[in-house]
Amino acid sequence: MIIKQRTFPRDIEQLQAIERRLGANHPQLPKVKEHLKNRLSGHKGELALNFPLSYLPENYRIFHHLRLYDGTHFFQIDCLILTDQWILIVEAKNIGGELFYNQRFNFLSRTWDDGPQTFSDPVLQVRRHRRQLQQWLHSKGFPDIPIYCLVANSHPGTSINTDDPSLDIVIRTEALPEKVEEIATKHNGMDYRCSHLVSDKLINSHSDYHKDYTELFHLQSHEYKKGVFCTACQKLPIHRLHGTWGCENCRRKNPTAHIPSLKDYFLLNGAEITNKGLRDFLLINSPNIAKKILTDMNLETYGNNKGKVYLLGFY
Repeated sequence: MIIKQRTFPRDIEQLQAIERRLGANHPQLPKVKEHLKNRLSGHKGELALNFPLSYLPENYRIFHHLRLYDGTHFFQIDCLILTDQWILIVEAKNIGGELFYNQRFNFLSRTWDDGPQTFSDPVLQVRRHRRQLQQWLHSKGFPDIPIYCLVANSHPGTSINTDDPSLDIVIRTEALPEKVEEIATKHNGMDYRCSHLVSDKLINSHSDYHKDYTELFHLQSHEYKKGVFCTACQKLPIHRLHGTWGCENCRRKNPTAHIPSLKDYFLLNGAEITNKGLRDFLLINSPNIAKKILTDMNLETYGNNKGKVYLLGFY
């Protein structure tokens, strides 16, 4: 059963908002596109786990996107499988090409259409996560539980090689059920009878982290394109008249077209917004129209009059 569901990553949403709002000639746009491409590829690798995971026994507890603190460092696990006998950490990848896991010097090299590339070693990473999880279990008072780890690559156009013949934790994602069955056969009859306690502690100890790409790319609010997008044809900006938004390009009308644009504001600037801030971002002249939009959203607020701050609820 899935204990912690996978959600669409907030950092990808922020990258998408930045891409939408930067001008075509902005010097940081190519870097944003490259980061977005890589993050979407990684997310695709995580989504590819869904089908093989569906073959696992119902009593296996599955956690997606766990972020824990081992007492010194935070660490994030793509997928954790908890049973009454053992734990499995799965690092999800979606890397195409001819892959070579160099275990002597701990790096991953790839030969692909755009030439050779070198990556940090996923094997080193997932083994470090295993040590950190063991430390976390000890810190919570749990007994030693066998922890296994895998690197699962879902890209259909990939071949895998290594300089270490004993390396058996790198698999194709579709082989996950068979690998899990192999692990299970090693532990017949063993039962730690504390998996429900570990499960509760994992959920209660999870800590969200939202990477801020506006800081990474040194972006300021004045660099973003402002206004409301047409939800049909994506024209920017469209205009508000008589309580609705109308697009001159496709002639569509939508009274709530501002909602996606306010989510862009939230992703780029944070949850706090004022009447003036909304007018500036949505290109509205009237304070009364801005007040009606904010009031209709039934948002939490603090402050009064011109100092009133609204808290956008896109969490």
